[in-house]
Amino acid sequence: MKILLINSSPRQQTSSTYALAQALLQRVSTLTPVSVTEENVTRLAQVDSEYSISVASIEQQHDESTGSLAVSNRLIDDLIEADLVIVASPMHNFSLPSGLKSWVDHVVRAQKTFAITPTGKLGLLDDKPVYVLISSGGRFSGNNAYQPDFFTPYMKEVLSTIGIKSVSFFAIESTVSSHEVIENNIEFIRQKLLSHLEEHVIKIQLL
Repeated sequence: MKILLINSSPRQQTSSTYALAQALLQRVSTLTPVSVTEENVTRLAQVDSEYSISVASIEQQHDESTGSLAVSNRLIDDLIEADLVIVASPMHNFSLPSGLKSWVDHVVRAQKTFAITPTGKLGLLDDKPVYVLISSGGRFSGNNAYQPDFFTPYMKEVLSTIGIKSVSFFAIESTVSSHEVIENNIEFIRQKLLSHLEEHVIKIQLL
């Protein structure tokens, strides 16, 4: 199984969402051989003028061997080839961190991952399971939420735009709490994540 891991945490391998991603990878690897492609999007270059020109004039030929077009092509290829996608990310200012937003801008691309039709955008990618793992200093879900969540609906919408609808979200909230509370939250979400994986294990094995 080919797995694409998108890591957008400035803390990289020391982040709580990366630890959750590793737990998921370890469990899947006990079921089937895995090949992991890891993309650190915190240093991902933003789209440049050549990219913008190509999107605005899709009928013209453009040099896609250099610049952000080449980066975009590589990221799209990695996404297409993956059987399972894991996104490990903090929530910044109620939404996506800039690195993850850059990744979205690279892979949500007209005539590459979606088509423009008279009735709207049509996703061109095959559906596949995506696990989005989020960490947040505040609480944004449930009755005790005290901040908005623009991250979840945005990611759900942009992935749906390119044809990916099997998206599951797992969040570690209140990471500014005490160490004991944070560890308990991480363990609680880890158990929920692995239980979800077990419930969908047959589907994943058949990919």
